[in-house]
Amino acid sequence: MPINDWQFWVVSLLALGAAVVMLKPVLARVARRGSRQASTRASLTIEGRQVGRSRRSSTSHD
Repeated sequence: MPINDWQFWVVSLLALGAAVVMLKPVLARVARRGSRQASTRASLTIEGRQVGRSRRSSTSHD
């Protein structure tokens, strides 16, 4: 390994910088996932119904 060559250090620093740029979003996502306290539940569905109600009990098509 040519550690006395300046070009080796330039390319090595560029590769290290590229690795940091590529891994930063991945590591941030992993860190956020581990520090989550509690998830927030939705109170309404897309149709505007409350979460606890099922579709069959709220409408009757007899």
